Amino acid sequence: MQRMDRFARARRRALFETLALLAAAVAGLLVFPIVSDARPAPGSAAPDFALKATDGRNLRLSEYRGDVVVLAFWASWCGPCRDTLAQLNSLPSVAGGANPVVLGVNLEGDDARAASVAQSLGLGFPTLLDARQSVGRLYDVDRLPLTLLLDRDGVVRGAWSQQGISGEEIARQIEELNL
Repeated sequence: MQRMDRFARARRRALFETLALLAAAVAGLLVFPIVSDARPAPGSAAPDFALKATDGRNLRLSEYRGDVVVLAFWASWCGPCRDTLAQLNSLPSVAGGANPVVLGVNLEGDDARAASVAQSLGLGFPTLLDARQSVGRLYDVDRLPLTLLLDRDGVVRGAWSQQGISGEEIARQIEELNL
């Protein structure tokens, strides 16, 4: 009798531990998407990175401290990305002549295709090649296009994902940063 009682208690304990573990796993799955958004939020510092441009130069984001920077993450298969790049390519002049530095970051890994698209769009700003998508992961890019506006100290002041932003809107925000 004692032996059966001991086995019954062990089964109940194992069942309880299994249910507790299952509840913890479900809670983790529900909470993870909320706390895992690593994309730099407005007001936070943009992580530094270095990438090769289509013209062969290595560019580092920190080299542009002191300038307002617009980062545009894109891929050639993304139609809205092309619209965003065209808007950024024809940004209106900002009052005071302090135009931003625009850096396009291509995430698809096909360097020749990225260079071809940049050339066909007539982009007047560097296209950086993130073939391994390390910068895309660093910035938690999950939707394209992603456009970030960084102030002179490298702090994110604006972020737009999936929707285009007009050149006039970016110019207005840049003017506010230049004041």
